[in-house]
Amino acid sequence: MRIDGKEYYPGPVISGGRIFYDKEAGTQVVISEAQQLRLALQLRLLDDSPFQELSASRRQTLKTDLGTFTPDERGVALARARFMLKLDKVQPAHLRSKKKIINRIIDEIWANKNIFLKSKPTARQVRTWYRIFVAAGRDIRALVPCHWAKGRRGDRYSEWAVETVNRLINEKLVTPTPSSFRQVRMLADLELRREAARRGEKLERGGEEIDCIGEKLVSRMLRARDKFGVMVETTNLREAQRRASAIQLGPQGDCVNHEWEVDHTPLDILVIDEETLQVVGRPWLTAILDRYSRCIMGFSMSFAPPSWASVMDALRVAVMPKDWVFEGFKKLGNGQSGIHNSWECYGRPDRLIMDHGRDFKSLSMEETLNALQIEPDYTKPKKPWLKGKIERWFRTLEEQIIHTIPGTVFSSVDRRKFYKSEKFAVLTIYELNWVVAKWVIDIYHQNPHGKIGRPPAQAWREGLREITPHREVPKNLLVPLTGLIVPRALRDGGIRFKGLRWDSPEFSRARAYLPDSADVQVRIDPLDISVCHLYDEKREEWVEGELIEPVEARGVTLNQWRTISRLRDRKIKEQKLSREEATAQAYKEIGQYVQDRVNERLKGMAPKRFAAFVSSGSAWAKMHDERFDEDHDPPSGHPLEFDDSDKRGLPKRAPFKEPRRRTFQSDEKLPSAEDYARDQEIQQETAEQAPQDVVISPSAPERKRKRKPRDTSSDPKSTSDAAPPSKPQAPNGSAGISPPASEPPSGSKGDDDDDDDDDITPLGYGRD
Repeated sequence: MRIDGKEYYPGPVISGGRIFYDKEAGTQVVISEAQQLRLALQLRLLDDSPFQELSASRRQTLKTDLGTFTPDERGVALARARFMLKLDKVQPAHLRSKKKIINRIIDEIWANKNIFLKSKPTARQVRTWYRIFVAAGRDIRALVPCHWAKGRRGDRYSEWAVETVNRLINEKLVTPTPSSFRQVRMLADLELRREAARRGEKLERGGEEIDCIGEKLVSRMLRARDKFGVMVETTNLREAQRRASAIQLGPQGDCVNHEWEVDHTPLDILVIDEETLQVVGRPWLTAILDRYSRCIMGFSMSFAPPSWASVMDALRVAVMPKDWVFEGFKKLGNGQSGIHNSWECYGRPDRLIMDHGRDFKSLSMEETLNALQIEPDYTKPKKPWLKGKIERWFRTLEEQIIHTIPGTVFSSVDRRKFYKSEKFAVLTIYELNWVVAKWVIDIYHQNPHGKIGRPPAQAWREGLREITPHREVPKNLLVPLTGLIVPRALRDGGIRFKGLRWDSPEFSRARAYLPDSADVQVRIDPLDISVCHLYDEKREEWVEGELIEPVEARGVTLNQWRTISRLRDRKIKEQKLSREEATAQAYKEIGQYVQDRVNERLKGMAPKRFAAFVSSGSAWAKMHDERFDEDHDPPSGHPLEFDDSDKRGLPKRAPFKEPRRRTFQSDEKLPSAEDYARDQEIQQETAEQAPQDVVISPSAPERKRKRKPRDTSSDPKSTSDAAPPSKPQAPNGSAGISPPASEPPSGSKGDDDDDDDDDITPLGYGRD
């Protein structure tokens, strides 16, 4: 049963009435018989059948909050309710269905002209509204028009077509690498036509034959799916849970200097070089924020990517008083800092909130936090709201100041599509650093914060009254601590690291109490490598050393020096490769030159004596200047002496050629007296027939040989043309010297065709 539209179970009858159990709340009420009769006459106590006859869309509106409907839908419902309330007062209840009474009520209400309906309702419409109104327990939400439920709600496609489209959605859309809706729709058309041809059916939609599915079918079917399940398939369970979870506010902080947040971001602006005025890129900003007051404790700006060096620099600014900041700006601004408010925020936090970046987990970071007695707190992965204060501040900085400066790159591609950031960049990194400091101190700290309702500077001052201020960190302790920890060996030359060397008298004192090459702890300031600090265990303090070499590294950062070192090493390597390539090319050219000469002059093997003779001089001789006059006689052989009676004009000098020497075998017999006489004869004959330009060395030793007499009977030409032999001479020192015969005409041969007679070497001097 339903009482005023609420479902009840009728219970047992008791004295004075009956028990009814509330189905939703689980409570029970006792209604007397007279009250039951009165409720029934007023149509407030009904059975459940009229409610079950309501449409599903109407029952859905009864579960929906009235405020979620559109203003037009709410206006129509309230206008219909005016007719229902007027009709509900008609007694007895059976008269409420009379057309005459309903028309009178319609005319009375419509005469006011202040109703949110487009047309005057009919009696039948009002009767239908009242039936729904009573069945829903007089709930005004039942009068809301259900236009959204109109139309055909069934599947217009066949079952196999819907299954095919769902399969393609699973394969092509619900994946980590989804395709486009257009591609899936084209594949679905192809698959459906093939499947229809295989089944022998036609592709239909609502009974009508079609060639392709609707353009919105794929997106509508995907939208009807469980969104969380789709996110799990396209990403993973953790990401789906993160997207589906509620956005959390995150911790707010209990007091000042209790919790600090630190993070990095690249600024959306291009800056130029101070000297060349060329665009150098986007700088990185590392900032530290106090959770309670939202004050910026310190920041660091540089071109170096996020690292422990930028965190150390920002932490150094955060824990120290900021007087030096204003003094530094005065130097840059010709005696004026340009900042009108003070920056009073400094101290030491109890906890430093960080993510899991490598720069936050370095040994230097851990040692510094331990020395400053700061507890590191790493946020859980994939939970950005645990460190959302600093992230939101980065967005505020970009929107309020960075995106208004010439040279900004904005935060989206659409905004910078027609803006040439490189053309309008005008600020250097030092000028941009002043702009950010000016905005933080004079604007951000002085204006009310949207969350805490007061300026961050005011919240800082008020928060200091509630806590005991932290002790100020001594500068001589902070500078050595906020640096890179490097275990090195202390040698006679000092400390060496990355091609750098530091030394000082303080290092010498520490070295005096340590063994040779002792391992020590060294801290290097990443922003200024001109000095480094060494921990002296005997005096229990940090001592300072100066950079000795290279001198050009003074005043640069460690990151700059590493870059310079890499470039230098690469240049040296390139030069080495260039030298090696040049050497290899030279060897190649030498080999090619020699091969070309070999190809040009490929002949038989020359005698070794010839090679020794022609190569005995220097190879540079051809490149020397001429040492003799052109008229000077060229050098030649040994001088020759002839008899005055000789009329032939012979040159006084001739080329020298060493005669071939004969080698006697061990079993060869010595020449006899007859052989000697025969040799003398042959020698005399040969001397008479020798060419004019042949000179026989007088210093060549004589050697007797055994020779057979020549048989001239078989050679008629030699018999007729040969010159008569001369008279033999006695064997003495001048036996081998005789005037040469006249030179035969050009192109003619000698009197004898024997090769032995044509040889320029006399017999007995190495000739076989």
